[in-house]
Amino acid sequence: MRYLVVGSLLAIGAAFATTPAVSAEYKCACLSDAKADLEASDDVNIQCVDTYSNFDNSSSVQESHLKIYVDGANKVQSDKDAEIRFRPRDNHCLVEVDDGNADKIIWAGAYCNNDSYKTISGFKLEKKDTWTAAFKAKTDGKHYKGFLLYNEASGKKYMQAMCLEDR
Repeated sequence: MRYLVVGSLLAIGAAFATTPAVSAEYKCACLSDAKADLEASDDVNIQCVDTYSNFDNSSSVQESHLKIYVDGANKVQSDKDAEIRFRPRDNHCLVEVDDGNADKIIWAGAYCNNDSYKTISGFKLEKKDTWTAAFKAKTDGKHYKGFLLYNEASGKKYMQAMCLEDR
């Protein structure tokens, strides 16, 4: 089954239109069938550093101070919110996670376990051309933006990509 993402990246650009993130570069885990369309976008600079071909297995993307993870059960959504796991890296702490669509803090504290993930739920999926869950995550060293991109088919939302700002 092929999922089209044509035009959907405009929604991602719009989600960060008030910040410099529109010109940011993103490392992504992408659905194999969507990789070419995602990387060809002029709206958002995406590099698919990993691909997946089914929705059963987990996916992750990492940067120097942060790794994000979505398990297989959350790659297909029947509701309007998403769950993402965050893990600080390189002896840093996760200190805040915001819902980028709702523009509100959904977790704050000091999570310093570099060996385990902090599971955070409630990222609101917003529909423009496609369904997007956006987030901002802060470590004690860097601030990141990212998103999950879903297409809808048969009443369910299928994850096309999970992306983390390349900083």
